[in-house]
Parts: sequence; C-alpha cells; structure tokens
Amino acid sequence: MASKRESFSPMKSKRLDEKTTLQELNNRLEMYVLRVKEVQDSRDVAEKELDTIRDRMQMDLSMTKTRLSKELEDTRKLLEFEIDQKTRLQVLEQEQHTELVKLRTQVKEFGDIRVELDAVQGELAKEKESSKAAKEALALQTTSLQSARRKLKDLDKENRKLASSLSDTTNELEQLKQKTSEFSLTRDTEITLVRKEMNAKHLEALAAWRRESEDRLHNIEAEVRSHFEGQIEGLRSQVEEANLELDSLKIEYERTANDYDESLKIRQSLTDKLSTIETQYRNERKKFQEDRKTYEINIDNARQARLAKETEFNDLMDIKIALDAEISAYRSILDREETRVGIDHANHSKKRKASLTPVKSTSSRQHKRRKSHSTGAVRITYLNLEQGRITLENTGTVALPLAGWQVTSKATNVVFAFPEDYVIQPSGHVSVISGRNAAPTEEEKESMDFYVIKKAMWNTHADVAQLTNPAGDVVSSYAEGMTVDDDDVDAADTPVKEGQEMDVMRVP
Repeated sequence: MASKRESFSPMKSKRLDEKTTLQELNNRLEMYVLRVKEVQDSRDVAEKELDTIRDRMQMDLSMTKTRLSKELEDTRKLLEFEIDQKTRLQVLEQEQHTELVKLRTQVKEFGDIRVELDAVQGELAKEKESSKAAKEALALQTTSLQSARRKLKDLDKENRKLASSLSDTTNELEQLKQKTSEFSLTRDTEITLVRKEMNAKHLEALAAWRRESEDRLHNIEAEVRSHFEGQIEGLRSQVEEANLELDSLKIEYERTANDYDESLKIRQSLTDKLSTIETQYRNERKKFQEDRKTYEINIDNARQARLAKETEFNDLMDIKIALDAEISAYRSILDREETRVGIDHANHSKKRKASLTPVKSTSSRQHKRRKSHSTGAVRITYLNLEQGRITLENTGTVALPLAGWQVTSKATNVVFAFPEDYVIQPSGHVSVISGRNAAPTEEEKESMDFYVIKKAMWNTHADVAQLTNPAGDVVSSYAEGMTVDDDDVDAADTPVKEGQEMDVMRVP
C-alpha cells in the first residue's frame, strides 16, 4: 500500500490521507451515536422504573391514608360517644350527690325534731306532774274537781303517745297555770267571803255560795275539757302527717340508694370499656407509628435511589453534551477541510445531516431534562428557553446588591451583567427577558423587577444557565432540555457586546 501511495501524486496521496481521516472520524461519530443511544435507552428504563416505584408508593400511601383516616374517624366517633356517656354519668352523679346531701339534711332535721319532741315530751310530763299536783290540791276542795282531774289525767295519759310542738304546749300549760292560779286566788277570796257571810247569813249564804261554786267549777271543767280535746286532735293530725312524710322519705331514700348503686355499676362498666378502648387506641397508634416509620424508611430509600438515578442520568447527559460539542468541533474541522480541498460542501452536508437525522428524531422524542443546583441565597427558579425568560429569587432574609453578578448561557456564552445600583429585596424576584421581540408580561410588571435584552441569549433546544458572583464562583445553575443541536449552537446569536443597548425597566 505504501508503494502504491508513493506512485501517486502528492495531491492524490493527500486526498487519500484525508479520506482515511474522514473515515476514522465517521467511525468515531458512529460510536458516539451508539453510546448516546445506549445512554438514552438506560435513561428511559430508569424513568420507567422510577415511575413504577412512584405509582406504587403513591398507591400504598393513598391506601394507608384511607385506612388510617377511616380507623381514626371510627375511633374518634367511639371516643366522642364514650365522652358523652362519661359526661352524662358525671351529671347523674352530681344530681344524685345533691339529692343525697338534701336527704342527709332532711334526716338530720328529722333527728333534731325527734330530739326536740323528746324534750317537749319530758317538759310536758313535768308540766303534767305539776298539773296533777294542782289537780290533787283542787280535788281536796271539791269532789267535782277531783272527777275533772281524773278525766284530765286520762287525757294526759293518751297525750303521752303523741308528738307535739314545744312552743304551743308550753303556752297552753302557762295559760292553764295562770287560770289555775287565778282560780285559786278567786276561790280563796270567795271562801273567805263565804266564811264571813256564813257567819253573818248562816246557812242561806253558805248554800248560795256552794251553788255558785259548783256552777263555776262546771264551767271551768267544760272549758278545760274542750281546750285539751282540740289540742289533742291537732297533735294527732300533725303526728299522722309527720309519719306519712317520714314513710315517703324512707321510700325515696331507698329508691335513691338503689339508683346510686346502679349508677356505680354503670360507671364501673363504662370505666372498664373506656380502658379497653384506650388500650386499643394505644395499640392502633403504636401500629400506625411503626407503619409510618416503615413507610418513611421506604420513601427515603426510594428517594435516595431516585436521586442516585438522577445523578447518574445527569452525569450521562453531561457526557452526551460534551460529546455533542466534540462532534460539532469535528464537523467544523471537516467543513473547513472540505472547503480547503474543494469538495462539494452542500452535498456532503446533506449526507451528514441525512445520516444524523435518526439521531435527532430520536432526541426530539425524548423528554426534556431539567436540573437545578444552588449554593447561596440567590438562586435560579425558572428558565424558559423558547420565551428567552429566566427568573431569579432571593431566598434569604436580607437585601443583596447584585453589582458584579452575571447570568451566563453555557451553550451560547452570552453574558448578562446586572447594573451596579440594583439590589434584590428579601423574597424578591427579578426576570431577565431576551429576544428580538422580548416584552414583560403584566404579572411580571406588577410582581417583580425585570430587565429586557433586545437580542437572543439562549439555545432554544437545550442550555444551561449559570449565575456567578463578583468573585466568579457559580452560585446557582439551571439546566433545561435534553440535547444541544449543533446547528443551532453554530447559528446562535453572538454574545452581547459591551456597551450593547438594553431596555431596563424596574417595578418599584
């Protein structure tokens, strides 16, 4: 082969070398395309596995949440019912306690009444003894008075079996004593007068005095008899009423005691039932906590696996972007060599584009990649390549001046530098809108600051936005899209030159 090349002219040998180099580049390009396809296939499998895991975890979470919410609702209803029963039981106990206190007070009052009744009966007995002495003294004066005293004594014996009031009996006995003393004084005076008159008038005056004395004794006897009969009847009726009331109180006391015993039994049963329910609730809560811990562990494992998959996928995509950039560089070299050699550039470009069409169509069917990373308070929260719109947010608690801060496109190398006097407020937002027809929306005008660049800044297929501080450190990055089309990269607008005119508008 070397001898054949030596026989060729230098131009032909150079063309053969270039052809060999092109063949090697095409082989390397095919290898890159195959590797990209393998990366995309692995990424599809990882996404499918991640979606399956997410759906399964979501289904388990919804089922567990439904079951636990239903059990919690049943437990809450049962607890409310038990609390209601406990409240009713407490009200019933309070009512029974009040009735028991009233009953004890009434029993104590009846005991005091009995003591007073016994004291009254003792005093009445004493008064009766004094009345008996007075009657005996009166019996010495007249036989009629003795018969009245005997009848009064019989009435007093019947009166011992009855209960009476202390004040009324004492008053009546005092009146009886007063009448007896008045009668004694009157009797003594009349006897003295009768004796004097007997000495003067002899037998006639004595007979008249006797008749008058007998009439007076009969009147007194009738008055005393009627008075004590009325008192005895009243005392009998009072004693009967007291006995009836005492019997009704005894019956009520027995019924209250029975109700209290039943309420104690019900309270004991409710207490046992409440303890059982509390035990069940604690067990269910412990089980729920264990299930929750297991679920959280599973979620953490799934999240870590997803993060590992995303990290691996993003690394592969970074490799792919680097490969695309290398392919673009090789394509530029090939184009220059073809131009220098004089090969038809249009035909070869069409052939290369035709050979790369399946790759681009495959890439167009892939989902766009979105990845963000931040290390500071100011971070990129939104990037729209088609609209040329990027939004930054200050997540810190203090205002931050953005003098010397820059937003850079990794695909087009377009740089936007913030003005020296701009300060972003805490929780504030600022948008940078680029493009020939760039214009802010009404929402952006009302809610945030914004800057408008009348020139394209981003690659519409895929790009990475970087926010750098005055020291040149990358504070936040935001990747959008799956692949970077080399033709679009080559056709992208040139970086914004220093001194380029920009429409800067700020909402106060």
